Amino acid sequence: MNFCLSDLVPPLRWSDAARIGLLSEQGDLPDAWWRSLPMERLLGVMDADSLGELITDLALEHWPAAAVGDVLPALYVLDPDEADDPQVAIALDRAGSWPGLLALSGRELTDQPFIKAKPVLTALFTAVFARLAPEADEPAGGRTRINGSPVRLVKPAPDDGHAEGVAGVRDISNGADSPHRAPSEVDFPTLIDAAFSDMDDRTWMVAQNRVFTDAPSAVDELARLLAISPDVIQGLETALREWLAEWLNKPEAAPYREHLTWLTDVLGVAAPKSRLIMATEWHEQELRSLDVPAWHFVVATLTDYQVSGDWLVAGDIAELHERTVKLIVNAERPPTVSKALELVSSLGIHPEVAKEWLESVPQLRIQNKNGAAPSTGADGSAAGTPAGQLKDVSLTRRCFRQPDGRWWLRVDVTEEHLQGAEVSMPSGFAAYLGLTPGETRPVPSAAGDVELTWDSRPGFSSLQRILTEVAAKEGGHVFLTLSDEGMLRVRHLSAANGGDATSHALRLVGYTAPGSTPEQAVRVIATRIGLSGPVERPELVTRLRERGDRDLISLLG
Repeated sequence: MNFCLSDLVPPLRWSDAARIGLLSEQGDLPDAWWRSLPMERLLGVMDADSLGELITDLALEHWPAAAVGDVLPALYVLDPDEADDPQVAIALDRAGSWPGLLALSGRELTDQPFIKAKPVLTALFTAVFARLAPEADEPAGGRTRINGSPVRLVKPAPDDGHAEGVAGVRDISNGADSPHRAPSEVDFPTLIDAAFSDMDDRTWMVAQNRVFTDAPSAVDELARLLAISPDVIQGLETALREWLAEWLNKPEAAPYREHLTWLTDVLGVAAPKSRLIMATEWHEQELRSLDVPAWHFVVATLTDYQVSGDWLVAGDIAELHERTVKLIVNAERPPTVSKALELVSSLGIHPEVAKEWLESVPQLRIQNKNGAAPSTGADGSAAGTPAGQLKDVSLTRRCFRQPDGRWWLRVDVTEEHLQGAEVSMPSGFAAYLGLTPGETRPVPSAAGDVELTWDSRPGFSSLQRILTEVAAKEGGHVFLTLSDEGMLRVRHLSAANGGDATSHALRLVGYTAPGSTPEQAVRVIATRIGLSGPVERPELVTRLRERGDRDLISLLG
């Protein structure tokens, strides 16, 4: 379990986490523990309940507008039965479906009658962490407590004359049947040093600068440094690599070969270098014989892998990039994040690094030159959609496709908006506009520039000038999108005065023609959320629940 908490909780990467007191005040944990401490070790110090409560507090205090599923995406693959809690059952019943519940934000949960947001979130988050926690089948004495917190103890290896025998391997998993269980606890640094301790100076220089490094020096440069010909350097490198191959096949290297086999399972087809470095404690040690970090030696012996930037890839990284892009682009419809992660996992990339891999593929960052949203086809799918648009805007609440073919976001005007407060937007709509986490981008409007920003959450820094320009009042609505030229387009609808529930529902999707029947309302709303063909009311309600448009469901009766 070589991933960290920030790999599971994306807002920790988007926020200035170091300034969040709830994180920095965990006195028993190292600095920046949320991105440096593997989950296996974290769950040995902080139990699942405590961690679930911590993430709940963070979600409610620091990310109230983030959807529950965006705070902890692993919830999408959790069996709802595992979050067996009365409060969750109530919330699930109100939301109508598991995806509908995960689409709610902490703030929306808090605003729901009969729902207690904190117990719901705690139960959901704890259920995920409980799945990751060490199994409770450890032998007596294998677990103890310090200041009330459970701490795992690594069982010492039998004394074989090596004083450092138990320090070499990080205890990644406690389960004997775990697919990522560490091999036998061998003192690998001593094993390697014994084989490579008697090299001559020139071979040692070649080992350091050409073989056991992730940034090899040029042959000519090393030759000039040693005042020998490049041919000699190449001869020394060839001889060293041959010796390395011979050593790997020797009986005494059998434990190390087992370690490499285990590592390929841990890494999958592609993994960040940090995953290799953190796989076991001894990877971070210096090898005395070579004067290099041990993980450099490991990379050199993983012959099927190539280093490319911050990634280790089995085979050609360009080919894997291409296969990834084809999976996303050739999907039946622009995939949601959870679906995209599932697709990428089919390539052999572990789920815990799948999102990071998607973010690293250059072709998945393509946007229109002006950053505007692409136009959409007749069936609601994005025509020319950037491959990196992983969230389907048609499944995003308060987003509606208007007759011009564009998706518009409805903002329900509040007094805070009129006073200049930030206006949040769903992350699916932010992705549709081409906005990415950490980005700030000004866009022009008829009332001056408006800033799009995605810090802890996506949103508009303020719409005050626009709302003033259109004479908006509390309870009214503005619909927003970007033109082909990147201009923010605005449509204002004042608050409804009277009218039946059907007219009110149509107004919320931007349709104001009078005299509509309930049957016509179903057709109009279905079209505006991207459904095609004849749609019956139950199908429409199911899709609205998935999107989180509970206001429309209540008006449809």
